[in-house]
Amino acid sequence: MSTRSFVVVGFFLLVSGVPRAAATAQSPVQLDIIVPAGTLAATQTPSIVGKNLLADPTTRELLRNGFPTKLHYKVELWREKGLFNDIEGSSEWEVLVQYDPTSKEYRAVRRTGKQLEDFGGFATLTSAEEPLTRPYRVGLRPRAQGGRYYYNVFLDITTLDVSDLDELQRWLRGEFQPAVRGKTSPASALKNGIGTLLSRLLGGERRHYEQRSETFTAG
Repeated sequence: MSTRSFVVVGFFLLVSGVPRAAATAQSPVQLDIIVPAGTLAATQTPSIVGKNLLADPTTRELLRNGFPTKLHYKVELWREKGLFNDIEGSSEWEVLVQYDPTSKEYRAVRRTGKQLEDFGGFATLTSAEEPLTRPYRVGLRPRAQGGRYYYNVFLDITTLDVSDLDELQRWLRGEFQPAVRGKTSPASALKNGIGTLLSRLLGGERRHYEQRSETFTAG
């Protein structure tokens, strides 16, 4: 049996041994926007709250097996202007959760631009999720008093930050030569490729959530 055939057979044996029943379960993720009440909405910024972010059974299983999860947030501030609304600003940040087999801890880090906030290590996935559920204040607020505004928040939860599945398919066909010829080690190419395909087969691809705030008057 060729080396490539051995890799393919071994990979699908690995896939067959991982539970898939929960892959189609609906995630109970809750996403909310807390807008300051009354006139405070013009001078204070909103907070974003997420609940059950890592409650999906497939996400938890993949995390336990070493596949990191990325949570990407984007908040937009819109002003109502008749037929067409105007966007006045946006803010984005990411949270990465992964399991460290050396320390046997789950680690969570938030990145906002070039700023990193390390939440530290946690013995359980449930405890690692707790700081992610705290209200997070976003640096957006209305520019003009008296205007009618609202916020949109978007959340994408992704298992692994991976490249296209086509990359692994080309590698398995022998077309992905740079990784084999020395620019990247064969072990890294195999690890990245198997991670991509495994996450896709288990339903670990991106899950998208949206929420819109109530319309409010600034000032």
